[in-house]
Amino acid sequence: MRLRISPAGYVLLTGDLVAFLLFVYYGKLAHHLPVTFSGMLETLAPFLIGWLIAMLLFRSYSPRAYVSAGRLLLSTLLTWTVAAPIGLVLRSWWTGVPITLLFTAVTYFITLAFLLGWRIPFAIVRALKKRSSHTAL
Repeated sequence: MRLRISPAGYVLLTGDLVAFLLFVYYGKLAHHLPVTFSGMLETLAPFLIGWLIAMLLFRSYSPRAYVSAGRLLLSTLLTWTVAAPIGLVLRSWWTGVPITLLFTAVTYFITLAFLLGWRIPFAIVRALKKRSSHTAL
């Protein structure tokens, strides 16, 4: 399986990484934990592994995944819905901290909000660019 990512896909990937970093950063602050590189990496790594697995499964950065705002929303929901449990299990295994329903819900919904918080504007800008290129013809 060959992974093809267009320039817009790289923009998506970069934005998603920033969204994950912001989630971890604000989580550390909210829990009064030190914000260190190693601490952020330890928290972030399991979820990035989950995201990578789900991203490959759903081809979340292929042009087809964001051809429309609806497809982008569906791709985001599917990818994160598969990635989150993988990340939670890996995090629990790595840290020895059991998974709780509250942590699961907060992690799922807040990270989804971070992802959609930037992906929705991305979809709007892409739609406007697409519309303006069609009207210019």
